[in-house]
Amino acid sequence: MPSTPEAASEGGVDRAGRIPRAAEPPAAARADLIDGLVRGLAVIRAFSDQMPRHTPSTLAARLGFSRAAARRFLVTLRHAGYAAGDGREFWLTPKVLALGQTYLAADRLIRTVQPSLDQLSHRLGESTTFGVLDGDEVVYLCKAQAARLLSTSIGIGTRLPVQCAAAGWAILSTLEPSTFDAWLADHPLKRYTAQTVTGTRAFRTAIRRAAAQGFVLLENQYEIGLRGISVPLRSSRGEVVGAISVSSTLASASTAAAQTKCVPALKATAAELRSRL
Repeated sequence: MPSTPEAASEGGVDRAGRIPRAAEPPAAARADLIDGLVRGLAVIRAFSDQMPRHTPSTLAARLGFSRAAARRFLVTLRHAGYAAGDGREFWLTPKVLALGQTYLAADRLIRTVQPSLDQLSHRLGESTTFGVLDGDEVVYLCKAQAARLLSTSIGIGTRLPVQCAAAGWAILSTLEPSTFDAWLADHPLKRYTAQTVTGTRAFRTAIRRAAAQGFVLLENQYEIGLRGISVPLRSSRGEVVGAISVSSTLASASTAAAQTKCVPALKATAAELRSRL
């Protein structure tokens, strides 16, 4: 994420309505790149919910490394304290969290948004989040948890498909029609629950409705029983830097009651933050 408002579009949508992609390094600078560092970071990212442990063989197969190279990377991570092992399998240690924590502590946008999320969560008694686009996913950078409610599955660092996240819909709703059509053409809609919107026409209609009303309310799109309500967050220059959302269970309130309660507060918070971003 950017550290200044001028660069804020890197985490959302730029002033031309484009969804930014990670920039490729200039060809002239490739000689300055450290391939081992790039590959080491790929090793860390290879661990997941589905694969919380790796052997040199499974890591080599996943990343296309030789088994010997995979083993050296794993042993190095263990030596540095970022991984542990039992002689056969390796797994990450909590020290890895320090890598992301440094970013969270240093980013100005996060420091600005978090207090407003805390106030919004306290006011509504609901969990609130701030998310940005990162490639084809929404990644959540801030969260304020409502003490009286059961925690939702969304936490700091959680990634959800843009298609199923209220924050994703909110950001997509700010795109120019041609840009949104191009995004939709590149992203086949998948089914995550029986209620996931998978029809292109229905999805396009829903995004247009969100653009007209200035908010998104989604239920049962990624996980049955969860609701997300979201509005885009803009900087003082009008650039979309992400979206702020309320996350709750369906059992906490009816759809109409949740909308009446949360949408005005979300819009007011977004307007207040806009003056400071």
